[in-house]
Amino acid sequence: MELKRQIGLLTAMMIIIADVIGTGIFMTTGEVLGMTGSALSVLVLFGIGGIIALTGSLCYAELATMWPEDGGEYLYLRKIYGPIPSFLSGWISLVIGFSLAAAMSSITAVNYINKLSPEGVFPGEWLAKLAAAGIIVLFGIIHLIGVQKGGIVQNLLTILKLLVVFGFITAGFYMADWSQAGRLAADYGVEGGPSPLRWGASLVIIMYAYSGWNGTTYIAGEIKNPDKNLPRALFLGTLLIMVIYLAMNAVYLMSSPAEAIITEGKYTIGALAAKNLFGPDIAPVFDFCIVIILLSSVSVQMMVGPRVTYAMAKDRAIFSSLERVSKRFQTPDLAIIVQMSIAVFYVFIGFDAILKMLIYMGFALCVFPLMAVIGMVYMRIKHPDAQRPFRVPFFPLIPAIYILLTLAIMVTTLIEKTVPSLFAIGVVMIGIGIYFIRNKLLKE
Repeated sequence: MELKRQIGLLTAMMIIIADVIGTGIFMTTGEVLGMTGSALSVLVLFGIGGIIALTGSLCYAELATMWPEDGGEYLYLRKIYGPIPSFLSGWISLVIGFSLAAAMSSITAVNYINKLSPEGVFPGEWLAKLAAAGIIVLFGIIHLIGVQKGGIVQNLLTILKLLVVFGFITAGFYMADWSQAGRLAADYGVEGGPSPLRWGASLVIIMYAYSGWNGTTYIAGEIKNPDKNLPRALFLGTLLIMVIYLAMNAVYLMSSPAEAIITEGKYTIGALAAKNLFGPDIAPVFDFCIVIILLSSVSVQMMVGPRVTYAMAKDRAIFSSLERVSKRFQTPDLAIIVQMSIAVFYVFIGFDAILKMLIYMGFALCVFPLMAVIGMVYMRIKHPDAQRPFRVPFFPLIPAIYILLTLAIMVTTLIEKTVPSLFAIGVVMIGIGIYFIRNKLLKE
């Protein structure tokens, strides 16, 4: 049974916004400021990250309208390169990308909920973990019982997320002490001084905050009028996120001294900025609003991630039973249950372990989108007459910008953060071993 096209332009845009705006924007500013020692560098690097995401979204729009089916780069890599690269892409998405992001967002949401009470709403380590797991299960069930029902919930949460974000930015600029505007260009200095290597390594962290700009392509087979709606959703959604991120970072940097952002606000910059801008009495309101942002992120991971698993199962790249579509709900129910189970497992291994895995896997998460964009260029040159409802403008400049900037990030990260990068490569190599073991088992 095939999935039906039930998703319109608004929901397609909301998926991207919900997928991108999550834990990343609350966990990267302090890290990047600590690495570069420059507030202006933070803004410039987030701008560069936005350019990478925008150029990538245009390239994915061409691929998505050529093959408007569920799966994202898993599908594109299979069409262009064959089964091994596509399997590795799906392998990383299943065990790392979506599951870790859902676990991180749910844990962070519980952490912010606990800030609402001096004793914590969910006191104790295990009660907090059970609450985080419960959030994942809740949204897994919501997206299991129907695409339209899940889409309504997702749209509502994302609209609330946008209202919170724009409210935070507007109130932040209004309440900010503009005599501190010099903080936006301040240089705090780091050991060894400015370094292109640190900029490249910082961009890997920033691209984690932007990850999800291609989210709609994973569910392309369920989008109405994909020739028009996919390019519009990808570009407009990504452009809006870029503007939001630059504005939020400006608010962050003006709200607090650099030392506080790097230490106290490293993983809770939203709470720190709210406390300093609006006072300790109003800050809990924004803490609750941040919970809404994070719940939207958990929801979209449970909506989008299983579609990659579903696409892999259709190709017999993994267990064919995961191809099953519920006759009653018209959703890939088994794929959703598997994604939900992996995310719950990560919740119970703990926040610190998840954070290390995300840092170590940032390099690997750059590889497959890069291969997809290079493949788009190859297809344009090798098969110029293939049907392309959308064509990347200013070709080959747009893909060249994405390819060169991504390669620069990967090279500098490999030099600056050699061990995490090699670890990521090792995980990909494990995927190659699993691929050949799977093939051998299928032949027996």
